[in-house]
Amino acid sequence: MTNSYWLPRRKAVLCRAMGATFLVAALVMGIVIAVAGISPGASPICGGDAPCAWRARPTQLLDQDVRVAVLATPAALRTFEAYVARPDVRLGLAAVEAINLGPFALLLAGVGLALRRLGGNGGPDALPRALRWLRVSAIAALVWALTSPVYDSLLATVLSPGTPNGEKIELYIYLDKIGGGLLLALAAYATIWAIEAGFEARRDLDSFV
Repeated sequence: MTNSYWLPRRKAVLCRAMGATFLVAALVMGIVIAVAGISPGASPICGGDAPCAWRARPTQLLDQDVRVAVLATPAALRTFEAYVARPDVRLGLAAVEAINLGPFALLLAGVGLALRRLGGNGGPDALPRALRWLRVSAIAALVWALTSPVYDSLLATVLSPGTPNGEKIELYIYLDKIGGGLLLALAAYATIWAIEAGFEARRDLDSFV
């Protein structure tokens, strides 16, 4: 450990590079949110002699049963596509995507900043500073897991006026999605809390001795 780096120089450089990658990924989430409004349900289309291209497929945003009803007749599909093309609907879809990806972007940013702190020249304070950012990431992961039903419900509600079922408030709660993400987030938070507690206990002991 030289030049006040907490890690050896090579590992410190690797940490900073990985941290920068996570920070860039967090910034990309802003682009993804914008694309959700500009081109709803965009996905790559490949086939035939034509080159692969990204195309809007808004029906992919619908729940399976509702999607079947929309695709059942050309008239229903045209009505839905015309509804999704409205500027206010596109703005609503971007806002809903922000609710979904906002906590995820914060999670990525927290990991990125933690790695940058570990790879920086903070000396003995590098680890406590990194743990603080990891705690932020764990909290963001908890929020992301809990907002999953909010995202699913809002997305279905925003799209409902363009479907044969008509405008109504939709409520979707997928316990398997919430449960898995919530357990992982709680495990991460508990691990970070335990490391912080152990680090503080050791520091208190060193100061006492």
